Amino acid sequence: MRSNRKVNKYPYIILGILHFVMLLFTFYKSKDRKNHLVLLLSFTGFAYLFEYIVVALFDGYEYKPKFLKEKQLDNIFGSVLSQFFYVPTTALFITAFQLGWKVKLFFSLFFILIERLFITLGVFKNKWWKTSYTFGLIFISFIFNDIWYNAIQKRNPYILFVSFYHFIQVTWHNTVYILAVMRKFRFGKGLIFSWKENFIISQLIGILVPLILAWWLQKENTLAKINSLLLMMLVDLSLLNKRMLKVKSLLIFPVKYFIILFSADHYRKWVYGDGSAASKS
Repeated sequence: MRSNRKVNKYPYIILGILHFVMLLFTFYKSKDRKNHLVLLLSFTGFAYLFEYIVVALFDGYEYKPKFLKEKQLDNIFGSVLSQFFYVPTTALFITAFQLGWKVKLFFSLFFILIERLFITLGVFKNKWWKTSYTFGLIFISFIFNDIWYNAIQKRNPYILFVSFYHFIQVTWHNTVYILAVMRKFRFGKGLIFSWKENFIISQLIGILVPLILAWWLQKENTLAKINSLLLMMLVDLSLLNKRMLKVKSLLIFPVKYFIILFSADHYRKWVYGDGSAASKS
């Protein structure tokens, strides 16, 4: 069992090393690092929304990297690797170097070959999802990434806001996931705890609450931060009161709030620069 877990990790680790090198090379050569970072996190945000629908809600496929003993936690970890790292890094590489449709086609084929290999190795499983869907959506996402980058460069206020929102919701999801892995934080309303239920609830909150936070925090003022803090406290206290949230310690809450608010402050500067664009929008 232990050796099997190690074998399952290797394909994910090897793919991770390749994409880490690709990411380093892209940012090393980039002449527009700030906008490329915004683009990377924007793509990741869209990917997280996609995974919420396909994996968390409708169980389209399953990752089996065997990094974690708990099956659902391990599945989500595989999802994070794919949607936070592998695909967004490749999309950024293509857009940053202005590579054409032939390269987009090549990497789309690359990912479906990886998917088929992972299925053969038993480290990934399709349920109702089909490899042809992977090819089509990845190819379209590469094209969409180019369009999104052009809109970021043109300082389109709507695109900037959505990008800022994605920064916050990706941070929210990753923070809550890490707390769940550490067994410090979990959602669920039944007497019998379910990790699937945990991620359905936590990811839904992580989609909706950051949207409000982004609307307030896009403008740099103290009232926006106070309102954001009060909203997060209200949501958590309501969930605690309804017994839909369990925490090891109440000290977890201020840690989470600090991470979200502190990071959002930096994200706003990365997305909007000096903040003038935010105030105009």
